[in-house]
Amino acid sequence: MASGSGKILYKPGEVVPKAGIYRVLHADHRGPHETSLRSEQKFPPCKRCGTEVRFELLFPAEGEQRDGQKY
Repeated sequence: MASGSGKILYKPGEVVPKAGIYRVLHADHRGPHETSLRSEQKFPPCKRCGTEVRFELLFPAEGEQRDGQKY
């Protein structure tokens, strides 16, 4: 899912496309933070803001590809 800023943001329930470190963007109850996620699992909902939370890939895991390049 692309946001207005051109960054790709993912919603809860979508499949994590690449393992790595993701920025977690909550609705209003807390600031952004980072979490690690494995590929093929689903993005989780937030216990507080539910499905309003979004995820942005910051650093793909070693060996994963991002923009066609291997890291």
